[in-house]
Amino acid sequence: MMDFIEVAVRRNPVLIKVATEFHQSGIIPANTVVIDLDVVKRNAEIIKSEADKFGVLNYFMTKQFGRNPLVCNVIRDSGIDSAVAVDIEEVKCLHRHNIPVGHVGHLVQIPMHEVEYVLKEVNPEVITVFSVEKAEEISKVAEKLGKTQKLLIRVVGKSDFFYQNQEGGFPEEKVVTVVKTINNLGGVKVVGVTSFPCLRFNLRSKKLEPLPNFDTLIRTASKLEKELGMEVEQINAPADTSAMVMKILAGKGATHGEPGHGFTGTTPWHAFEDLPELPAWVYVSEVSHLFGDKAFAFGGGLMSADAPLGLWTYLYQKFRLYALVGREPETIIEKKILAEPAGYIDYYGPLYPGPNDKIMVGDTVIYGLRNQIFVSRANVAVVSGMQQKKPKLLGIFDRTGNLLS
Repeated sequence: MMDFIEVAVRRNPVLIKVATEFHQSGIIPANTVVIDLDVVKRNAEIIKSEADKFGVLNYFMTKQFGRNPLVCNVIRDSGIDSAVAVDIEEVKCLHRHNIPVGHVGHLVQIPMHEVEYVLKEVNPEVITVFSVEKAEEISKVAEKLGKTQKLLIRVVGKSDFFYQNQEGGFPEEKVVTVVKTINNLGGVKVVGVTSFPCLRFNLRSKKLEPLPNFDTLIRTASKLEKELGMEVEQINAPADTSAMVMKILAGKGATHGEPGHGFTGTTPWHAFEDLPELPAWVYVSEVSHLFGDKAFAFGGGLMSADAPLGLWTYLYQKFRLYALVGREPETIIEKKILAEPAGYIDYYGPLYPGPNDKIMVGDTVIYGLRNQIFVSRANVAVVSGMQQKKPKLLGIFDRTGNLLS
């Protein structure tokens, strides 16, 4: 879990004020992520500009903001036209909202009985496969449909890093043989390589740095070109992608990135340095009750903050996470209260007021979380006009982008 509340206070205080006003007036409920759509648009334009400068192409990631169609469309307006879908649910959500999906199968493979839907209805540019068996499933369907589906293979070097339970792919030393085997199937063609994560924030240097996975991609692509004469169309190197990362991607030889938290200014790097993107969201809750020396805020989206660094111990989080608590939009930023991360069943989020802190039932609670809305119960409120002091609620959505009100 990472805390962006101080960054939001300093770099986008109007977002906090509007979120507080909207909650106190009943426009939005507790357990709602409030998105500043104008800032997302600004951030997307900055990312696209840097990508063009360095010749990097991008698929945009949507899971973290709940596959929201309004947010997707302002990203598309920047010129980043198609999305990457992390799983089949996301594929269906995006397709239902008419958002083009360019990359499927990474991080989560396509279930066998969903392959035909993906190829026939969604028609992605590339599909990532972790096994020859999955390539065979896609081959059979592609042949039946009379098409050739481009594939990326996920490659694994001996020193590569993967987050727990996200392992999978082809050993680097077997890649040439694997590609020969797959390309001998009908209806499919391997056109590139990918892995995740290819970059990771280094707490010591306070910079985003390439991981061994990235070098594995470059070595593998070179081997495929030399030994098979293959034209490698994609070296896709996702992880914490934002504007400042485009130079790193291009410098290392990647062709594609997959920005997600870059659009909301909440990659790990953003927590430590003022990068070009501004923070574009906050999580809004409400004080439910007080008990003993604690106050309790309604949960639902607290468990969706992730641990991307692998270094945030419970003790560190306990004394690192804060929330703003109050009722007045103009003064809430002055009332920072120690908070505690919630577990996966996050009925409530504990708050620890000091002896001089006055907290009441019904107070607004603002968190600066690095959310992953797709695994939460949080609502998503999309608001435009904040920066012009003319805030307008465009809609309240669920975690799959469906309009609720």
